[in-house]
Amino acid sequence: MDALHASAQLWERASVTAMKFEAWIQAAAVGAVASFLAAVPVHADEQLLLGTRAGLEWLTSMRNAMGTLNYRGVVAYLKGNKVDSMEFVHAHLNGVEHERLLSLNSPMREIVRSGDQVQFFFPETQSVLSERIPSTRSFLVDLPDTFAGLCDYYVFVLGGQEYVAQRLAQKIDIVPVDDYRYARKIWIDRESRLPLKFELIDENDQPIEQMMFTSLHIASEIPAEALAPVSSAEGFSNRPSESQSLAIESLNWTLENVPIGFQIRAYSRIRRFPLNRPIEHILLSDGLSSVSIYIDEVGDEPLLGKPRKIGAVNAYTRKIGPYLVTVMGEVPGKTVQTIANGIRPPQKQP
Repeated sequence: MDALHASAQLWERASVTAMKFEAWIQAAAVGAVASFLAAVPVHADEQLLLGTRAGLEWLTSMRNAMGTLNYRGVVAYLKGNKVDSMEFVHAHLNGVEHERLLSLNSPMREIVRSGDQVQFFFPETQSVLSERIPSTRSFLVDLPDTFAGLCDYYVFVLGGQEYVAQRLAQKIDIVPVDDYRYARKIWIDRESRLPLKFELIDENDQPIEQMMFTSLHIASEIPAEALAPVSSAEGFSNRPSESQSLAIESLNWTLENVPIGFQIRAYSRIRRFPLNRPIEHILLSDGLSSVSIYIDEVGDEPLLGKPRKIGAVNAYTRKIGPYLVTVMGEVPGKTVQTIANGIRPPQKQP
């Protein structure tokens, strides 16, 4: 399953494989929200509403700018004690989004996206992994197309203004109302509305992942050659993935104790290298945070339930009869373990 985990993470966090700049949790979120509310003197509800509305307006305009502007720059990605520098290029051509992400230090890797077609180049192993993702899913900051409905699970706080990459930015805090999801901090360029910095925070209120532009250039147009892969795929082994969408109503597994807000958004059967057998995939999401459940029929191999953590991604694996069930996502370990322990196998037909 290690190979499956590694492959699954490429899609789980297109931003994590090369930079994966997504979410983060603030410990004692309910207490943090309560402290915030207590600090607002008069007309607290009105001020909170105005702050939330302003925060959502900033995020919505940022989401639009990310998909429509042409821009390029150098991004620093910090994960633990490791710093990666990457060149990022984005263009919107003929109604189609294009992105290219190239590492500037070892291990060398490159991701190229055209619409919903994505290729991951790994020169050191001479391999190419092909995937399909939603056409609006960015490598830079992975955010939903709309923020409607998220106010039940997150508080959006309009922060102060700071300079990032010599550009004045507006800070937005996205604070979860419980400890089942990560929080997010985003610094948005006041001029272009592009995200200049992003942080993912652990249970101790410490950043475990950070993304930050060190240079940013906004262009009227991006030449086509700047979007083409630098890596030569000649001699590379191509590892395409297969995915078959299934009706959610056909799901025979039962999910109990799923944290409030997380709903089944997709159900599919996938096949990824090096496994030559189909794996069931269930995607849960609250609209911002997501969790994947992978179900693999492995027979009678013994396995004890165990948690794993790779950066911001937590995973928990347990054996249910002949099935190996792995729950993983950019959420706290408590979340994946709770979901995993509430999974029930299909009922045998009489």
